[in-house]
Amino acid sequence: SSAASDVYKRQDLKMDVDIRKLYKADNEVKLTKLEFEILKILLQNPKKVFTREEILSHIWDSAGNFVNDNTLTVTMKRLRDKIGDKEGNIIVTVRGVGYRLSD
Repeated sequence: SSAASDVYKRQDLKMDVDIRKLYKADNEVKLTKLEFEILKILLQNPKKVFTREEILSHIWDSAGNFVNDNTLTVTMKRLRDKIGDKEGNIIVTVRGVGYRLSD
């Protein structure tokens, strides 16, 4: 049998890492590389609170170019808009620290 693919689910979101696609209620959501990487590390570590610095260092490595703090703020807002999370019910902002997935 083939190895299980990396699929992460949260609420009505489903991310298939192998084919780099995200679905919300079975509809594909087009994400930029940065948005995908941010959501991926959150989905892979559902209990962890990531500091902004940890997210920045992770996406800097994966995207191969520097991402500044302001870019992260804008990218998080766009990501939340795309996944229908304006209220922060999927990605929770931990004030003064960073972000985590909702329980």
